[in-house]
Amino acid sequence: MVSSSVITYVTSREMQRDTQVHVLYTTKRKIMSKVFVTGITGLIGSAFSSMLLGRNDMEIIALARGTDLLSAKMRVTQIIQDQCSFDGIADLASSILKRIRVINGEISSVNENELLRKLKGVEDFFHCAADVNFGKDPEGRTFRTNYEGTRKMLDLARKLKVRAFHYVSTAYVAGKHRGRAIEDGLVAEDFNNSYEKSKFMAEQLVRNSGIPFTIYRPSIVVGRLQDGKIRKPLAFYRVLEFLAKLKKHRCSKMKVSPVEKVSLNLRLKASPSDNIYFVPVDYVQKCIVEIFLNKVVDNKTYHITGNSPVTTDMIENAIGRALGINGVTLEAEVIDPNPLERVVQKCLSDFLPYFSSQIIFDVENIRKTLGCPSIEWKMDVENLEKIIRGFYAEYYPELVRI
Repeated sequence: MVSSSVITYVTSREMQRDTQVHVLYTTKRKIMSKVFVTGITGLIGSAFSSMLLGRNDMEIIALARGTDLLSAKMRVTQIIQDQCSFDGIADLASSILKRIRVINGEISSVNENELLRKLKGVEDFFHCAADVNFGKDPEGRTFRTNYEGTRKMLDLARKLKVRAFHYVSTAYVAGKHRGRAIEDGLVAEDFNNSYEKSKFMAEQLVRNSGIPFTIYRPSIVVGRLQDGKIRKPLAFYRVLEFLAKLKKHRCSKMKVSPVEKVSLNLRLKASPSDNIYFVPVDYVQKCIVEIFLNKVVDNKTYHITGNSPVTTDMIENAIGRALGINGVTLEAEVIDPNPLERVVQKCLSDFLPYFSSQIIFDVENIRKTLGCPSIEWKMDVENLEKIIRGFYAEYYPELVRI
């Protein structure tokens, strides 16, 4: 078990000092174990990789795909440099990148024999790659990546006889469940989208694989509590972005300054809830790395959600104050929607169900493994507003008063 003093929620500056101290100690020990990582270019994969290598003398072999403009290696290099800057350890980026070997490819079309050769000596799998699509999946891409991709990774892990399979899932494998969702179990009978269902089914594969495993289940990942910043805004930020564009258009139409407070008179369809779990990205990062380094793989699952869910009213208030708008409400039914409300509902309907969630996430495994200080932070209205304001200050500075 990790000492409870280790996982205390820290600021970025404290994390930087902590990271550098760990590097000084661990470089003397020359651990050099190999970890295979998928999804290193994603929000959680990059955060995990930079902190892990910043604190330990390990080597990562990463599966990543290139783009039309960047090779897989160049893409990983750029993202890890950005992540290290975000974490306040830019001076360690060069050392970290020297211990990342990149294989070009993607999990849905990987050449198994080629990978087996390149992964010789790997002790642990960290499978984070996923297609995060909350909409419809007519072509089956989400299932191919999240379910079939996990099946392929488990087959590889089994043939390589790895020590452990670490799988990044989602807290929302609980789907439309109402009430408490325990960590070491799957409770959903129905789902909001193909993403949830594919991750649910992939978890079943992991649990039945016969390989020692650890499963991580983050909820809605948002920015750091200290300043609201996030390197790669996803999911919830689509709602914030949409509202920012609406405000910008409204101010232009009214011929007023974009920082002025305006009314949007907009109803969003979402039943009231007291159980909306936003989780800071640096808390997710630190929890996963600490649990991974704990090296006690006993087939446990961890809800990385925190223990302070917010309400729909808190979201309304925080967005209103941060962006300088009023008249935006979340309502169970939107009767006789106006043209704007119909457009908004169409654009945001895949995410709005998360504002209506009635799930209560159990966090006993987190408490037992990392200690109570790991979840002492609180997502209150003040912190929620700070996170929202941090996003707008970085991406829409013309709309907010800094």
